[in-house]
Amino acid sequence: MPYPKMVSDYSKPIVFAIAFIMAAIAGYINSIMLIEFGMPVSQMTGIASHLSESGFYFEWQTFMTSLLILFSFIAGAFLSGWIIDHGQYQEDRSYGIALFFNGLILLISTLFMFYFTALALMFSAVACGLQNAMVASYKGLQVRTTHVTGISTDIGVHLAHRFKNKTPFSWRVWLLFCILAGFILGGLFGILCLQFFGNFALMIPALTDALLAILYFHFIPSTSLPH
Repeated sequence: MPYPKMVSDYSKPIVFAIAFIMAAIAGYINSIMLIEFGMPVSQMTGIASHLSESGFYFEWQTFMTSLLILFSFIAGAFLSGWIIDHGQYQEDRSYGIALFFNGLILLISTLFMFYFTALALMFSAVACGLQNAMVASYKGLQVRTTHVTGISTDIGVHLAHRFKNKTPFSWRVWLLFCILAGFILGGLFGILCLQFFGNFALMIPALTDALLAILYFHFIPSTSLPH
């Protein structure tokens, strides 16, 4: 998740807004694909279970679709690593390029939703893998915006510390809550948009990524974010 350079304090609302938006995009995409095709694309735990089940019962079509989604997610992460080429956030334009590509990939997925289910799932998984890998580490914080298993675990641990040791929540904990809420609300919004726009609903996250890319390109030359 690229943090805008105009933010000088992690607690600034813009950081939480970007985290919320990126998580909402993932939740939005995942809900649409689950409803339309019965497959998750933003987290691979469910896909791994599909592989196990379909392999055991020799359901080869489901097995091959699940395998395609898994490889596509990995390919998206590979593409992110190729474009950005570093795990720790740095101040360069590669994040804007990655966001632009993500929007383009989601646009392609939208077109395939009308005719080729497998390809729509594949390109959606590529987009999610790219987004999830955009920032591997930032100021010691692992940020994953396409699934909430690790986030839910971290929240549980922090809650234990809060009640047992009276440890106050830091900005990092509130950011985890923000991502969790974004994913859930994004999924709800995705379902709503699917009812109104049908398969064109996937255009909304595509355009959102494109807009974020434009904003990133606009702000990165003139502002700075300390390391």
